[in-house]
Amino acid sequence: MSLSNPNSPKPKKFRILMLHGYAQSARVFRIKMRLLMEQITHSITPTLSNEYPGGIEFLFPDGPVNLHAPGTSSSDPERDPENQAWWLNLDDISRYIFLNETIQYLADFLNGEPIHGAIGFSQGGALAVMISSMCEATINPKRIQAIQDQGIPANTFLDSLPGQQPLKFVLSFCGFKGTMDYYSSLYTSMLRTPSFHAIGAFDTMIAAEKSELLVNSFVAPQVMHYFGGHFIPRDRESLRAIMGFLQRTCYSEAKDSGSIVGVKKAPEQRVLLDSSVPGSCRIAKMFLIRRRPVVQMCRVRRTIA
Repeated sequence: MSLSNPNSPKPKKFRILMLHGYAQSARVFRIKMRLLMEQITHSITPTLSNEYPGGIEFLFPDGPVNLHAPGTSSSDPERDPENQAWWLNLDDISRYIFLNETIQYLADFLNGEPIHGAIGFSQGGALAVMISSMCEATINPKRIQAIQDQGIPANTFLDSLPGQQPLKFVLSFCGFKGTMDYYSSLYTSMLRTPSFHAIGAFDTMIAAEKSELLVNSFVAPQVMHYFGGHFIPRDRESLRAIMGFLQRTCYSEAKDSGSIVGVKKAPEQRVLLDSSVPGSCRIAKMFLIRRRPVVQMCRVRRTIA
C-alpha cells in the first residue's frame, strides 16, 4: 500500500471568483448559482483536466461592506451576513466608498493563489470586470500605471497573487461601468479578456444602456439580451448559450497552450432563444446572442407578443 506524500504539491485547480450583487451575500449567491456551477463543471472540466487536474474551484467571498451598518466592514461582530456590498455610492458621478478596501480584501481572501476566471452579478458584475482589467495589467505596464495614477491599488492586488495572468474569461450579468471620472483607466485601452454579458431588457435597477457601455469596453464581447429584469437567467437555452461561450473560450485557450487532447470544440451559436422569467407564467420572449461584428444588426425587440 502506497502512502501519499504530504509535502507533494496539490493538483492545480481552475479557480473562478464568484461575486454577488449589491445587498446579497456569498451564501445567497451560491444558492442562486448552483445550477450554473453544475453546468460549468460538466461543460468545461474535460477541456481543462490536463492543465488543471484538481478540477474547478468556485470562490465565494462576502462583500466586506455591511449595509445595515454603514461605515463598517466584514469584521464587525454585529454585521448582517446576508446584506453585503462591495462599495457604497450607486450613482455614476461619485467615487466609490470602500472600493479600494474591497480590492485589498479580495487580495487577502484569495490567499496568494491566482484566479483564472470571474463571474459576477450587478455590482459584482461590475467588480468582475474591474478585476479582469487589473489582471490584464500584468502584461500591460501602461495599464497598470494608469490604474495606479487614479488611486486604485492594482499593484497591491497583483503583488499578492504571484503568477497571476490575464483571466481566461469574465461573465458579467447586469453589470455596469464604474464612474469614468475616477475609474476610466480600468476600461482604456479596450479589454481583451473573453467576456460574456447578459443584459435584461426590463432591468429597472441597471438599465440596459448602462450594461451596453460596459460591453463596449471589450474588443470581442459576446452579449445575450433577454426579456426579463434584474436576475441571472437560468433556463435551459440561456445556460446553453453561456456554456457554449465557456466551451469555446476554454477550448481555444487549451489548444493554444497545447494541453488539449481529444476534446471537440463547441459549435458557434447565433440563435434566437425562448425563456421564461422566474416566478411568472410562461410568456413568449426572444433572446438575442450577438458578438461585436454584428452589433448594428442585433437590437433587442422590447415588446412582448
